[in-house]
Amino acid sequence: MSKFVRIKTELRDLALIKRALDDLKLSYQENQRYTHLWSGFSGQAPLVVQVKGAKFAFRATDDGLYEAIGDDMQMATIRTQLDAIQQRYAYHKVMAEVESAGFTLVEEQTGRDRVIRMTVRRWA
Repeated sequence: MSKFVRIKTELRDLALIKRALDDLKLSYQENQRYTHLWSGFSGQAPLVVQVKGAKFAFRATDDGLYEAIGDDMQMATIRTQLDAIQQRYAYHKVMAEVESAGFTLVEEQTGRDRVIRMTVRRWA
């Protein structure tokens, strides 16, 4: 029997989460009800994500973070997608901070290891 699971994240900005989902071309719906049939959990979620083989949602916690909720039987798929979402989220967060500090992106490379390397510069 499957179980309802919560996955803690450090994601704080819903707009950046949506940008990450858009980058990855993942299908999502905003302000939808997420229901886990086996546990009986049902609640409103800001984002419900549908990927091949899994459905999960993001919901706000009391400390201002967003946690992922889903089914443990779909955990491998959810974790894979969540890793990619967190990387794209971090990319957009870094780019926002770079711009606000007056820097511009000079070069960006993604290695075989999927690590994104950025070179930024600020002209004084």
